Amino acid sequence: MLAAFREHHVSHHLHFVDASDRFLAAIGDSVEPEEKRLAIGNAFIEVFQEEAERLGLGSLLLAQGTIYPDTIETGGTRRADTIKTHHNRVPIIEEMIQRGQVIEPLAELYKVEVRELGRALGVPAPLVERHPFPGPGLGVRVLCSRGAEPQQDLSRISEAAGAIAARHGFGALALPARSVGVKADLRCYETPVMLHSPEPDLERAERVAGEIWKSVPGVNRCVVALAPASPRHAVALEAHMTRARLDLCRLADDAVMRGLDRHDLLGTVWQCPTVLVPVSVDGGEGELVVLRPVLSERAMTARPALLPRDLLVELAEELMAINGISGVAFDVTSKPPGTIEWE
Repeated sequence: MLAAFREHHVSHHLHFVDASDRFLAAIGDSVEPEEKRLAIGNAFIEVFQEEAERLGLGSLLLAQGTIYPDTIETGGTRRADTIKTHHNRVPIIEEMIQRGQVIEPLAELYKVEVRELGRALGVPAPLVERHPFPGPGLGVRVLCSRGAEPQQDLSRISEAAGAIAARHGFGALALPARSVGVKADLRCYETPVMLHSPEPDLERAERVAGEIWKSVPGVNRCVVALAPASPRHAVALEAHMTRARLDLCRLADDAVMRGLDRHDLLGTVWQCPTVLVPVSVDGGEGELVVLRPVLSERAMTARPALLPRDLLVELAEELMAINGISGVAFDVTSKPPGTIEWE
């Protein structure tokens, strides 16, 4: 983002702070998504307050780019449950809002309306059309784990999901991980299922995924294995937030973004999180990378953007060549039941 600001000459009056050490220390050994989000949000406001004081701006207001889905998903409306706490809606900031210390000019707009406003104001297209990026950054795309999942539950889910998948030519494997989802407007933190077939058909897999999450309790997300094509087993890894894991996620994300650009799909895909899941596939030395391209306008609902087969082959080959990656999968889950981000 700093490069984009400089390219469009809007960086001259901005002060950039590298607070990465603060954020890593704040997250520490937390593995629960809500704990991580709260830690990131609290660190964010602490850094802001310190820098404002250092620059002699302590009496000024905090301006945020909050949009309407942030408020809804944080339970900020009378009819909404807390799906996930956004960094701009942690308790400290809520208190500042009550004191009138925060301004949010976009708070009642959806992303599609924000883009319309940007075009009307003459904001350069590369900035307006950038893929949305989560406020907590890669903190919600690099999953953490203590490395232990209840095997009995995984066996039950694998068996039930496998029976459904088999009718459509797929195998199914419950992953020893958790992802955030939403069912009946309520937050659910449940097990993803990996579908696999020697020649996976994403359209068919999307239909199978719908049958599975509707029929199998405890499942809110399905992915399709791209490499290896037919995984035999998956093991949870103990993993926490580290610079090395963040760098690995950035490296994988760069490969995915370059692939979308190469196939002229950056403007078609609304958002494409690249997720690092602490799971070893078939005993490989590394983690599982999940591609999550979606189509949406307002982010309240979404459906998977089914990428062309030749691009998937290219991405699987490039990602599997990266040291630290043992598997690649493609998320075919709609929203609901799965949120766009995994946490």
